[in-house]
Amino acid sequence: MQHINYNVERVNLYESIAKNLEEMILNDASQVGKKLPSEQTLAANFGVSRNVIRESLKILKERQLITLHVGEGAYIQKPGDQSVTDMLNRIVLMDNIDPIKIYELRTILEVNACRLAARNAHENEDFRVLEEINENMRQSKDDIDKRIELDMEFHSMVAHLSGNPLLELFERSIAKLVSPVIRTALLPSSGNEDGIRDHQLIIEVLRKGDEEQAAELMNEHLRKSTQNYLDGDFIQKR
Repeated sequence: MQHINYNVERVNLYESIAKNLEEMILNDASQVGKKLPSEQTLAANFGVSRNVIRESLKILKERQLITLHVGEGAYIQKPGDQSVTDMLNRIVLMDNIDPIKIYELRTILEVNACRLAARNAHENEDFRVLEEINENMRQSKDDIDKRIELDMEFHSMVAHLSGNPLLELFERSIAKLVSPVIRTALLPSSGNEDGIRDHQLIIEVLRKGDEEQAAELMNEHLRKSTQNYLDGDFIQKR
């Protein structure tokens, strides 16, 4: 286990300890999956009670830097896209942000992701995965939950092919917020077929490596999806 700085300020003690542990975790990615010293060991080394250590570990858990296993202890983990999704969801709910604004952000991210994917994706296996997802969408078009799951998987794969891990992270986070919006967008009769057909066109352009056409197709695809959402929302309110 990498060296932990056991010197802390005595103000907000548990927060100071959490900060020290967090710095240790962030400074060495190889720590992921490893077990932290026991509460008793940490308490002895920091010179505090085990209750203080428990409060510190709660902070790290909330930051998704550790997982706590009853009877086993704390294990270091890497925060996933769910942490970003949770933060964005709180903002959306507290500020009562219109779903259309989520679509606008999605468009900004995914149009550029598609452009980069056209530049960086060269392996036939990459395109085969996209084809397989789209075919599964076609076969599952009457199962709305599966259809939505596969739709998000398709767009996440495009973001993955962009070669930018941060873009992929944010796309996955936004996709989870968009899920209820996609459900509404599938209400119009054209909503289901539009998405599957557009996905196939996008795959073909990605194969060619045409960055601008890929970006244009993704932009048009999301524009139609936005319109389908508005039409679906009207259907729901009738």
